Amino acid sequence: MEDNFSYTEHDISRMSRLTTHGKKGSHRRKGDEQRETFGEVFDKRTLETLYRLTKKRIIYKLDGAIGSGKESKIFHGEDYDSKEIAVKIFLTATAEFKKRLPYVVGDRRFEDMKHTGYELIRLWAKKEYVNLRTAHQNGINVPNPVIVLNNVLVMEFIGVDGRKAPLLANVKPNKSDYLKVIKMIRKLYIKAKLVHADLSEHNIFKLGGKIYFFDFGSAVDISHPKAVDFLKRDIKNINGFFVRNKIEVFDEKRILRGVNKG
Repeated sequence: MEDNFSYTEHDISRMSRLTTHGKKGSHRRKGDEQRETFGEVFDKRTLETLYRLTKKRIIYKLDGAIGSGKESKIFHGEDYDSKEIAVKIFLTATAEFKKRLPYVVGDRRFEDMKHTGYELIRLWAKKEYVNLRTAHQNGINVPNPVIVLNNVLVMEFIGVDGRKAPLLANVKPNKSDYLKVIKMIRKLYIKAKLVHADLSEHNIFKLGGKIYFFDFGSAVDISHPKAVDFLKRDIKNINGFFVRNKIEVFDEKRILRGVNKG
């Protein structure tokens, strides 16, 4: 590392509070619990990376956790212009990334990168950054990525005043939403040459009347040997969600033909 960084007991206490969603009562934790929470997300390498991002004037502050999964935690923050950002930290103490190899192996863009240990986690973070950048540059509604460094991805915050946009899964969808999602799947394939490969109502935001796709770590180039299989699964997932909400959908084969025709 080019920066010599170490952390103190105060750092541990302060950083562990980032996972409490700003609830004062939840700040009162025993030391062991703080260390467990801190260690899961803010290991020494991650702290060093965050430190470098503050030195680069990318991250001014983190306010609290706004999402989590088996592989990562996402925090709301601000940059040095007081603009809201989302900071995704890929967990370094997880074996989940090994299960993601089918989304890496076969993607020509990442064939020369290492697929083991910490390097696989760094690769997954970089892969999401590259996918988001490619999608955004081709006019797809996604969080605009700012930078990726090691296991930390900084991107545009989709939401208002610290509240992230609601998931499509948590709102009453309509036919217009369906048409927008199908159009975006098609545009992602034809213009960005990508398949999301993990698309569902749980990684689509709806903000006002606008639809956003997110969580692009699994996305693959259309040259990937399983790209069409992943595309079929994405379409099936989306159709299933809207059918459950009593909204008429297009035949899956018809959608697939429309995508492939370009």
